[in-house]
Amino acid sequence: PPLPFAQNMTWSLVRSATEGVVRQARPLAPNRRNVANIATLSRLSAQQQQQSSSKQQQNHEQSQREDGSEDAQSHPKSAVAAASAAAAAVLAAISVSPSGVRGQTQCSTNTPTKHQPLPYKRLRHIRTSKHSSNERLAELPPITLTKDISGGSQAPSVFVTLSRQMETRPWLGFGGSFTESSAVALSRLPEIQQEAAMKAYFDPVRGLGYSIGRVHIASCDFSTENWTCGPLVEGDKELKLFSLEEYEKRGIMKMLREATALAGSPLTLLASPWSPPFWMKTTRKFYGDGKLLPEYREAWALHYAKFVQEMKKKGIDIWGVSVQNEPEAAQIWESCIYQAEDETSFIRDFLGPMMHKQGLKDVKILFWDHNRDGMLERAARTYADSKAAQYIWGICFHWYGDPRFESWPPRMEATFKDRQRDGKDIYELKGCAGFENVRRVADLRPDKHILFSEGCQELGGRPLKELLGDWKLGERYAMNIINDLNSGCEGFIDWNLFLDEDGGPNHVGNMCSAPVICHGKAQATLYQPSFWYIGHFSRYIRPGAHQVLSSTSRDVLEVTSFLNVDGKLAVVVMNQSEDNIEFWLKIADEKGQLSAAKVSAPGRSISTFVADAGAAAL
Repeated sequence: PPLPFAQNMTWSLVRSATEGVVRQARPLAPNRRNVANIATLSRLSAQQQQQSSSKQQQNHEQSQREDGSEDAQSHPKSAVAAASAAAAAVLAAISVSPSGVRGQTQCSTNTPTKHQPLPYKRLRHIRTSKHSSNERLAELPPITLTKDISGGSQAPSVFVTLSRQMETRPWLGFGGSFTESSAVALSRLPEIQQEAAMKAYFDPVRGLGYSIGRVHIASCDFSTENWTCGPLVEGDKELKLFSLEEYEKRGIMKMLREATALAGSPLTLLASPWSPPFWMKTTRKFYGDGKLLPEYREAWALHYAKFVQEMKKKGIDIWGVSVQNEPEAAQIWESCIYQAEDETSFIRDFLGPMMHKQGLKDVKILFWDHNRDGMLERAARTYADSKAAQYIWGICFHWYGDPRFESWPPRMEATFKDRQRDGKDIYELKGCAGFENVRRVADLRPDKHILFSEGCQELGGRPLKELLGDWKLGERYAMNIINDLNSGCEGFIDWNLFLDEDGGPNHVGNMCSAPVICHGKAQATLYQPSFWYIGHFSRYIRPGAHQVLSSTSRDVLEVTSFLNVDGKLAVVVMNQSEDNIEFWLKIADEKGQLSAAKVSAPGRSISTFVADAGAAAL
């Protein structure tokens, strides 16, 4: 039978299931490789479909509420079976095969070859909209590309040109971080929900198609306590008792193995330390402003090599390592301070030579791993040392510092007069988000690479239930992804894959949100707006894709575009305003000839348009 297609999804999948909102849409052919794996989940979804017709209107009204936590907490017993079916509905909702190459996640980062565009005739249109509960990565009717009759280049439009593929490296992929907290949160759900949640991320056809990720070396704040890679003995510079047993015991290895199996090929994994063992530091503490003691620099470099080697023995390939998570932050959780000269000399004299000595020269070395605000200065100072630079693959960065979303950054207001609203004062918040610095680092060293390695929504003391279903957080993800991709970023790694109903566990109370919340008390899986928004990129911009130039004639439309290896063109367009925007999507071929289609972006929506050579009628 055809796979069910869940169009009507709310944030709490518990509520979605109990209200019976899964509905049958246009028949879709199942992917033969996945029929055996999804038979049980599809059956559960089909049962929900039969109960839905009488409650569609009621659901539509209730889905306008954005906090999906109430039902999960009020009816924990009845939610168990319902949440299992709802988890299946998530997979069904995105079961249409996305564009791109499958089964090849660790793409080359050498100078890219040029992809060959197709003779584009059709647009597939995939949309997620706040004000239409039917639209969560929903496939809309296809659109025929015709001759441009927009009236000119200043018409409301998104313009994509294939005349020159941008001089960027092949796209690495999208992914998330395998933290201890993610493993703990996931383990509190029934097995069928655990499987569905992992498939929702890593299944390359029916999920988001995640292909890269990050893992912490020893404990981090999203651990349940401080721990090290084995019972390392103070003064033992050979690290004789180094072990990854904690990763087995704490469920991290289980997640890594399952994700790799679902993805169908090895993940591109970055490993990052939060702190050396306390006895290697000036303060003899995991947290705070301690620095690595000079006498332990070689031993600490050996620690990275052992981590890579021992992971390899367990069947997990580590693609790269960063020197230190957030090297200028003295935190109440695991941290270690490196100024620019400290990090540069450690790479030059210890880490780089050690990786070569241990036969690991192909493992990438990245630095900074901190916010955009300081990344140009750190890059310029580090790359200036040619001996250190020869070991460095590139720089990685985080998104924190935006006062529109966080309570701690410096906050300034730039005031303007709204000339269309009687001169009313309006203001724009300024902080230290530093969006422009990504492009400046790309311009500084075009021969090096840039990777986004962490971002999430901090709770800042608020309970997580206040943020469940917050649409703006999905838009935050898309806004950052679009800006960074357009500036030369080559991969995107989200922070925690999963967190619990409190935004943890976190051993110092630094609670955050995640795209998937595992509500252990209610035995429910809550898929947040950020999950759907990320999917508009990860499912259609595949590893190996090249960015192509695109622009918009209306500032409210935010856009990025990539040409996949198979020749299909993916164009992502977001509208954060409440206005419905009609515009022309124009595609200029390599000779400058235009084809176009008139489309719309409803208020608070995101769309992915996939241009291919297919006929308009599916």
